[in-house]
Amino acid sequence: MNQNVIKLLPKNVISQIAAGETIERPSSILRELMENSIDANAKKIDIFIKDSGKTLIQLVDDGDGMSLSDARMSIQRFATSKIYNVNDLFKIHTKGFRGEGLSSIALIAELEIQTKNNKSSEGVHLFIEEGKIKKELPINMHRGTRISVKNIFSRFPVRRKFLKSSKIEFIHIVNEFYKIVISHREILYRFFHNEKILFYLKKTSLKERIKEIFKNKNRILTSFLIKKEKFLIQGFVSIPNSSTTKKGDRFLVVNKRCVKHLLLHKKIVHAYNGFLKNFNTISYFIFIDIVPNLVNWNIHPAKKEVKLDGEEEISTLIKQELKNVLFHQYKVENIKNKELKDSNILSSCDSDKKNFFLNYYNSCSNSEIFSEKVFKLRHLNKIKNEKHNSLISNENKLHDYVFKKIKIKTIQINRKYIVFTLKNEDMILVDQHRAHSNILYEFFHSKKNLIIQKLFFPLKIKLSKKEFFYLKNIKEDLKYFGFYFYFRNKFAYLYTIPDNINQNTLRKIFKDVLNYDLIKEKSNKKDMIIKSISKSAAIKYGEKLNSDQMEYLIRDLFSCKNYNYTYTGDPVFFRVNENFFKSEYLYKF
Repeated sequence: MNQNVIKLLPKNVISQIAAGETIERPSSILRELMENSIDANAKKIDIFIKDSGKTLIQLVDDGDGMSLSDARMSIQRFATSKIYNVNDLFKIHTKGFRGEGLSSIALIAELEIQTKNNKSSEGVHLFIEEGKIKKELPINMHRGTRISVKNIFSRFPVRRKFLKSSKIEFIHIVNEFYKIVISHREILYRFFHNEKILFYLKKTSLKERIKEIFKNKNRILTSFLIKKEKFLIQGFVSIPNSSTTKKGDRFLVVNKRCVKHLLLHKKIVHAYNGFLKNFNTISYFIFIDIVPNLVNWNIHPAKKEVKLDGEEEISTLIKQELKNVLFHQYKVENIKNKELKDSNILSSCDSDKKNFFLNYYNSCSNSEIFSEKVFKLRHLNKIKNEKHNSLISNENKLHDYVFKKIKIKTIQINRKYIVFTLKNEDMILVDQHRAHSNILYEFFHSKKNLIIQKLFFPLKIKLSKKEFFYLKNIKEDLKYFGFYFYFRNKFAYLYTIPDNINQNTLRKIFKDVLNYDLIKEKSNKKDMIIKSISKSAAIKYGEKLNSDQMEYLIRDLFSCKNYNYTYTGDPVFFRVNENFFKSEYLYKF
């Protein structure tokens, strides 16, 4: 057996291993350079990237700069101005503190440093290769630092080979940039890639910075704040929104450094239990300011992870606060219970309710539940027909046929017409949009059995000035039909709707109601609103219906007082027989 096989690694190998821990890819270099500029109290930072950082990463700042001796010392391993003894490790206030950033960069790339401080009459330009200064020149420049990193991993072809495509590496660079600019918003940033400016970020608030760099129009964010003796937690979290399908953005920042913390992340996500199915769409921007001696930064080479004293308490507080925010974000202000008591709120399974289709079409997305409810309604309808056979004897044959028939066989043509036969003789063609529009029109005019449902999360509608004032003017009229809402800033928040309205049509309903009045002459306000709602909320051409939906649409149609014509005078259905093709109405169809 061989003896003495364990030996110390050569110093240059040790240095390269350490450099690999700190500098994983071009984005790691950008992070180190930006952190140095922030520690140097820079107010302006310019970033120049070429070939996604593989060819050049250059950073120019107007910070404190360095003297000649400090510039020489800055590339030495473990050379730092932040730590003087072991106790300083437990009260870190700066971004860098271990003195490994520039030394690691100098080992894996060509490095140039140009710097000057206020006490020096001239600056210095250092050319560094393989961790050693190859050339040193005096330079005339303003206070600050310019650092250029060229040809990353050029001396390490294997390491360079493992870099991803330019597109992926650039995504990493931008993400690293985001992590810093979202925490340090007091600095002016200019970011250039291949000589084109991509970002120009001025000093701004957290909310505005999020809007600047994460342009997700469908995302709704709300703020929260937790104050305790030793820490302050604040930020924004996303509110569940059915229109949001993109993966969320997640930023957890501790003392202005973006970190990963598995326990905190799990608690944040678990706060959405019961509110959201797809947790991937959650976005959060959470900032924890905590007493420095409660933070241990020295557990990850790139300082990406952190250990907090009392993290179980902190994570539980965050989870509870987020649950409260989600429950109360859209808490309706100044809503009195009697407002809803004034409306006729019934159970959706009320056997006396006529408009079967209106409710089951909108509320039943699960086919099994739908089939079960339809079966119950068929049974109820059969009993009802038997009781009322004598009363409907004076109705016309078609109306009589629809309500006597226990099962109406239907087909849909071109997703526009519903067809059924009358005693195997005449064929009846029903225009599905006109039929539903007619049903809604009569329903809102009669306002019988109006059921109001409260939205779990109110619909937020942005308004122009003209729309805002007009909507205020018709607020009471809309409330009469079950649309309750309140105003805040430039938005209307709709929190209740009639039970027979499909929620997917709400935005169109509101926009059409407002536009309807803006282009039409003034008439009966309530009738105008009903016409607009009926048209907007009605089933559209091209919408596929199953047999149960078609059957109950027909039953609802023939329960209307006027089932022959719409409020605009257009025919709703036609008998197709030998006389149909001679009729003038054929041309209206």
